[in-house]
Parts: sequence; structure tokens; C-alpha cells
Amino acid sequence: MADKQSFETNLQELEGVVKALEGGKISLDEMLTLFEKGISLTKECTDALNGAEQKISILMKNRDSGELEEQPFAGFGE
Repeated sequence: MADKQSFETNLQELEGVVKALEGGKISLDEMLTLFEKGISLTKECTDALNGAEQKISILMKNRDSGELEEQPFAGFGE
């Protein structure tokens, strides 16, 4: 996946993978392929959530100082 998809797109795709795996009407090879894709999508979703959490933490810290401004976070959006 060269271009990163949005969190919502990845989550929707992950839900489709889970449904296909739960359906049980696919071959073992297809299951393994879907499982690998699901792991990859889960990692991307987790990375996006972690980045959002860190960004929120930065915003909250700035609010404590009296100013609400976004500061760059190393590694966010890479």
C-alpha cells in the first residue's frame, strides 16, 4: 500500500476482512491472505489512533499553559 488510506477507509476494509473470515466460505489460502491483510490494516489503524492520541496530548498540554495551539509531533503523519 504505497499511499496511506484514511483511518475510516482502513477500518471499513478491516471490517470486511473480518466478515469474510467469519463467513468461512473461502479456502485456507484465501483465509491466510485475508488474515495477513487484516494484520496490516490493524497496524495502520493502531498507528493512526496512537498518532491522534499523541496529538491530543500535545494540545492538552498547551491548553494548560493558557494557549491552545498545535505543535508538530515527531513521527506523526509519516
